[in-house]
Amino acid sequence: MKAIAWLTGAALLLAGPLALAQGSERFYVGAGAGASDIDRDATEGLITSGAVDGSDSGIKIYGGYRFRPNLALELAYVDLGTLTYSGDFAGMPVTGGKVKASGFNTSLVGIHPLNPRLDLFAKVGLVAWNAKASDVTGGVPFAAKDDGVDLSFGVGADYYFTKKVGARLEWEHFATEPGAASLVSAGIVVRF
Repeated sequence: MKAIAWLTGAALLLAGPLALAQGSERFYVGAGAGASDIDRDATEGLITSGAVDGSDSGIKIYGGYRFRPNLALELAYVDLGTLTYSGDFAGMPVTGGKVKASGFNTSLVGIHPLNPRLDLFAKVGLVAWNAKASDVTGGVPFAAKDDGVDLSFGVGADYYFTKKVGARLEWEHFATEPGAASLVSAGIVVRF
């Protein structure tokens, strides 16, 4: 799972200096923040009944290399926030429950330039995710970790105010198991 992140990162690091040397503005970096939602299925095995709130805020930091006008490879770190839960597990009370999710996402991005300032895009890739759960079950502290590699996809738009600096708005879905997550974010993107 971490191999995906490292291989993509190495490819981007090698591609970046080539893009800078050519002055082609193919390399880009950015950051965004917005609303995240982790599905209640993330509490599977943590509570048998109770209240779950998967809404939180999330952030992402990303970089990419545009190989062609319509195709890019992108690597991102995403923090999907925290799901909270309480209730009971097999008749024992569960309090203070939290599931924190994050990961590295590698995507192939298809780009449709509408004009020199506005690009629409769709992406599909893999997310190497990890989740950490903690609560107090029946008066006893509990903690667990899980990780995996699953499918991710999304859509969005980049609008460039100048030739190099723009804004990005996007929706992404991460098919993590057992509870999927999504992120709607807005942020800045800079081309080199």
